[in-house]
Order: sequence, then structure tokens, then C-alpha cells
Amino acid sequence: MIDTATATPEHEVRIANGPPSHGVAAAPSGPRIVVFDCETTGTDRVNDQVIELCVQRGLDDDAPSQVWRIKPACAIHPGAQAVHGITIAELADCPTFADVADAIVAVFAEADVIVGYNLAFDIDMLQAEYGRIGRPPLDLAGKQIVDAFRLWQQCEPRSLQHAHQRFVGNAFEAAHTASADVAATGRVLAGMLRAFALEGRDWGDIANVCDPGRASWVGPSRHLRWEGDVIVLGFGKHGGAPVHELAAGPDRSFLRWVVDRDFPPHVGEVCRAALELPRDEFLVWARTRYGVAAPTVQPPFAK
Repeated sequence: MIDTATATPEHEVRIANGPPSHGVAAAPSGPRIVVFDCETTGTDRVNDQVIELCVQRGLDDDAPSQVWRIKPACAIHPGAQAVHGITIAELADCPTFADVADAIVAVFAEADVIVGYNLAFDIDMLQAEYGRIGRPPLDLAGKQIVDAFRLWQQCEPRSLQHAHQRFVGNAFEAAHTASADVAATGRVLAGMLRAFALEGRDWGDIANVCDPGRASWVGPSRHLRWEGDVIVLGFGKHGGAPVHELAAGPDRSFLRWVVDRDFPPHVGEVCRAALELPRDEFLVWARTRYGVAAPTVQPPFAK
């Protein structure tokens, strides 16, 4: 959503339509607005890292912007790479986060308003980077934080009644009785399929629009997923780690913790099997039992 300009080989920042600089162009009068977005190696704040950061001064398409590409100390998860298209090879000659940390601090220090989309994630990932290099977090005290995603949620409510008005064209009165809600949900979905040009599409495609990546899920939740031929965790401090490798390593206690907690049944079953079975036996068992995406009505563990 942001026009960007990449850093020069010397890692100078190039301002759009202007000369190389280590800062953002002079701010116009009024509140100083910085729009920013991060690309990362994955979604785990503890283990994943920022590999690209773009900041833009102002909201206009031609507002000056700058990009840092950053060499991480960890691998890029395949799912993340599929989204942003950045490979580890492209980052080999880029600076580390520590190299650019001061310049990033300077940009946020001079901002009055910080803007992003689903901003909590980007802020958390940046703050984790500063903690990782032993630096204080970005000081956002006194900044106005404007999340376009949250603004959309607040200004266009998403209750069933609001959805019925938008996608069916009228209100329904018997709200919050099960039969009325079920009928209304059917009408709303039919209206959504028309509005979003999804009529006639395969239901698997529609389900994937609702939850991108669903086809890789192990069972009916995103707690576990397939990456190639192995099952990896989709949550927690070990997110992205193959389950069988955790079971064989010093962090196997994490899987024991999962088994003892109130996770969905299939999550406990997979983690328990990883703890109890030798590696090769576990992989055969996993492919046999969870080798296909779980259908909506009858997941494979509901036997």
C-alpha cells in the first residue's frame, strides 16, 4: 500500500523523488504522520524477525517513503515467504537490525501520529527486535496510534444484524434466537457470495478465503499445520518448529505441557504421539491419520 524506494548498496535510504538521505524529508505543517509496515520471517514475536520495514511520511500516494531491508538471524518460514516473496538470499548483504536501529528510532521519535493496518502485530515485532539487541523499546508515549483495521471494525460493525442489513438489505427482528440466527446467517452468506463474486466457487476455495492457509491445517484449527511432509506448531514460542523435532530435543516438555492443557483433542493427540513414538513411526502415523485437510463436517480424528 506504500510506494517505496529500496536502500542503496551502501544501505543509504533513498527518498522517493529525492536525493539519498538518512532521514525522512522535511515534514509539512500540522501533525507529523508516519505510516509503516513490516515484513517478517514469520508471526512468532519471540523467534521471528523483521526483514523489511517501510515508513511513509503522510497519507498521500506521493508522500516520501523509505525502506530498510534487514538480514535476519533466523530462517524465513515458507508461509511467510509465500506472502511477501522475500528470500533469505536477497537479504544476505543487507544490514542487521542493530545496524539500522538508531535510524528507525529517529523516524518514530519525530512522529505525532503513527498509522498502520493491524498495527499491533507490527509494533510487537519491532519492539521485540529492540529487546533482542538489548535496547529500550521504541518510545510511543504521547503518540496517536491509528490502526486502519480497527477503525474499519469500529465504523462498520460486524454483528449478524449489521451483516443482514448490508448483504440482505433489511433488518431482522427475532435476533438471538437460534432458529432466527441460523436462517439469517444463511441469507447473509448468500448475499456475501453475490457481493464478493464468489457464487459458484468451490466451497474449499471459499473456506480458504475465510482462513487463508486452511488447506495446510492439521485438523479443524490452526494450532498445527503441514509444512511439506512434517507437522509443525502454529502457535507459541515454538511456532514453526516440527513437532517430532521438539519431541526429540531439550524442549519436549513444551509438548507435555500442551498435552496437559485444554487444547483441541487433535492437538493433544498429535503431541502425545510425537512424545511416544520414534521419529519415523510418528511421521508414518501422522501422514496416515492427518494426511489430508480436515473436512468441515467430519474431521479425521472424529472416528
